[in-house]
Amino acid sequence: MPKKKVKSRNLFLNILIIIFAFIIAGFVYSFAKKTFSDGVNIPKPDLANEQSYQTALELYEANPISDITIEVLNGCGEKGIAGITADFLRSESIDVLKSENADNFDYVKTVLIQHSDDLNNLKTVAEILDLNINDSEHIIFMPESDSGVDLTLIIGSDYRTIKPLRLYIANL
Repeated sequence: MPKKKVKSRNLFLNILIIIFAFIIAGFVYSFAKKTFSDGVNIPKPDLANEQSYQTALELYEANPISDITIEVLNGCGEKGIAGITADFLRSESIDVLKSENADNFDYVKTVLIQHSDDLNNLKTVAEILDLNINDSEHIIFMPESDSGVDLTLIIGSDYRTIKPLRLYIANL
């Protein structure tokens, strides 16, 4: 009986040696193929037609982002209007920190709220939106020292009357 066990054990070990031999042969073949191959032919670049690329610093210097921080809130319930307005302001180099829904959707007028003491920030954004800074229906002064932004723009249901925003939306 013990001889039968030895034969089956030897058969198992022989099969295992053959499997490992195939695996090692595969590795040797793969290594040799990669070592002696010519590689991939890469065409030479045509330097005469090379496009000019700008670095991020060059792009920023050409169109710097202002130091004005603003949040855009959807106060009219029109889906996506806060994001669209944020994109518009970003295209004008204004740093939009967030765009989300306002506390309610009942805002009839679009309101620009100033939280900082810097009137230049307000004037810049008001000019971009073509708003009069003396218009108390659209401009509110609420200096808050703990606010994380300089300005808050709440989009009201009258956003279509704001010409720069209307033109931006029409060109989307």
